[in-house]
Amino acid sequence: CKSSCSWPGKTSVKTRPLQTCDRSDNPINDDGNTPSGCNGGTAFSCSTEQPFALNNSVSFGYAAVKLAGGSENSWCCACYELTFTGGSVNGKKFVIQATNTGGDLGNNHFDLAI
Repeated sequence: CKSSCSWPGKTSVKTRPLQTCDRSDNPINDDGNTPSGCNGGTAFSCSTEQPFALNNSVSFGYAAVKLAGGSENSWCCACYELTFTGGSVNGKKFVIQATNTGGDLGNNHFDLAI
């Protein structure tokens, strides 16, 4: 599917919404107007939207986000630093960009794209 933050007008970005790609992972340069592949269109998330480790302590990635007191316009394309508090990743940082909205999530929830 196409990430919800890829649609024009979802956030006040300076250039264009989040990049989308066709089914062969080729960028679609249409300012976010191509319909989602999940609704009969040809736009999908690009393969570049995957997490990666910077080092043993910090990783970067993407997530669907829903924050209390905010709206899609305030969290789409925003970045957040999360700190894990348990298990083998305790103390490690995960810097994410909100690329999808969490309409089906509870407030203050990050649905990590792994």
